[in-house]
Amino acid sequence: MAHHRVTGGGNGIRQRGVSRGLVFALLAIVLIAAVIVAWQQLGDHLDEQADSAAAACVEGPATVDVVADADVAPALIEIARAFGASKPVVRDHCITIAVRAGDAKTTLDALTGIWDTGSMGAFPAAWVPQSSVWAAELTQAKPSTVEGNPSSLVTSPVVLATSAELGGTIDGKIDWGQVPTLQQRDGSLRDFDLSDWGSLRMAMPLGAQSDASSLAAQAVAMRVMRTSSSLTNDDASSSRVSSSVAAMLEGAPQSPDGTPVGAATVMRDADDARTSPIHAVPITEQQLYKLTREDSTARLAEIVPTGPTPLADYPIIRLSGDQVPPVASAAVAEFFSFAQDQKHLSLLASQGFRGNAPLPPATKTVSFPITREPMPQPENSAIVTINKLVYGSDFGPAS
Repeated sequence: MAHHRVTGGGNGIRQRGVSRGLVFALLAIVLIAAVIVAWQQLGDHLDEQADSAAAACVEGPATVDVVADADVAPALIEIARAFGASKPVVRDHCITIAVRAGDAKTTLDALTGIWDTGSMGAFPAAWVPQSSVWAAELTQAKPSTVEGNPSSLVTSPVVLATSAELGGTIDGKIDWGQVPTLQQRDGSLRDFDLSDWGSLRMAMPLGAQSDASSLAAQAVAMRVMRTSSSLTNDDASSSRVSSSVAAMLEGAPQSPDGTPVGAATVMRDADDARTSPIHAVPITEQQLYKLTREDSTARLAEIVPTGPTPLADYPIIRLSGDQVPPVASAAVAEFFSFAQDQKHLSLLASQGFRGNAPLPPATKTVSFPITREPMPQPENSAIVTINKLVYGSDFGPAS
């Protein structure tokens, strides 16, 4: 029988080879994919390094100082702690906000003169005094020191604190325009059937945190000028205003420490309200709330005279100049934006200030009534003029 011969490899079977071109193409694809993945990983790593550098504040830490009214400072200090806990980074600096209380007149004198860091501390990036009494003085004396227009942090109406007995009689019956006459005329409280009380005996404190005295004078000026718009310097310079303010001051009983709280304390502690040397004092509602919030019975009353109600507006005065670097200016703007969030503003509201947060419960003395007619803020020049009528012709920045 014949046999066919089969040719092939060692096993007699011919094997097909794989194309070298195909192998090289596959290898190239794998290599390109590996390069792309490595590039993405490198980019992510660089981004992480950049984020880490920012979080680590590559420019270092920076402390930004704020000077505030003594009533508002404690809550602002708490808010500054919360701000620090959020790890703020501004312009590659880790920011710490340092809030401290400062006397308004001392601060004004230093801002318009020479700031002595030894006695005053570091130069601040912002100042929050009790009211625009001080913002007007600074803006008039040294406008280059003020960055932009001051805005209000919180407010507190200026009211009259009286004894509970007197308040129960005159509440709703007294107008700001009547105050000068009631102050000056002997036995004026007879108008309210209080024949043995004498005159109004309203203290006009001129010491620390006594902005309410000037703000009350502004309210009186509006009434005697019969204006409902912002008080102008022409209004404030009129003889009617100067004589009315003089009537408020002449014979005014003295506060023992020059403050509204000191005068209110005299009334609160009097054995007989009728014979107390002080019957009334202009005061911020917040100061009155703080003084009386623990009282189980009302010993003082909160009286809101009719007419436009003046407000202590706690202006945020952002400062400028060589002593306020750009990072401090930017940081203080971020801080006050943080502070005015309702969550943080509630710390201020809990102390009796009014703002975008719930007020504390009413007390035996302070009921936080709606301010139906807030007084429009006067022109800066009018504020300065009335300040001089109230505090004296030499009031203002030290020369």
